[in-house]
Amino acid sequence: MRLTWKDAVTTVATAVIVAAYVAFLANAGWPLLGSVRGTAAVILAVGAVGGCAFASVGAQYQTRQTPAGRRLIGLATVLGIVALGAGVYALVAANTVALAVLFGATVALWLVATVRHAFAMPPPPTRGRNTHEVIDPYQTTLK
Repeated sequence: MRLTWKDAVTTVATAVIVAAYVAFLANAGWPLLGSVRGTAAVILAVGAVGGCAFASVGAQYQTRQTPAGRRLIGLATVLGIVALGAGVYALVAANTVALAVLFGATVALWLVATVRHAFAMPPPPTRGRNTHEVIDPYQTTLK
């Protein structure tokens, strides 16, 4: 499988997240990034819109997966849960360690997803038109 435009969108979203976190660490004085809660909200929002909204969750169950691909999916699931938990905790408690965990898990999630997309097995070839042998077995032959 090759990388698609969705991977480019998530890469841009990850760059925005990196810029936001660096601005927070550098005390750049940007309006929303001056606090832990504001930075966590930005990372969660950009991650949800730029990453989760462009995910192809159904494709993982419709295509063949290698054992390594299945492990990467499991790792991505764990990273997503960690990112969400750390993000909520950073919003509630204004904890800088939770913000750092949110940032690290989000960037790692992008990296795992991009690697999985780059090295995934290609989809099986199609026979030209969709036929449904179970519904109409007489339409399975090409004319």
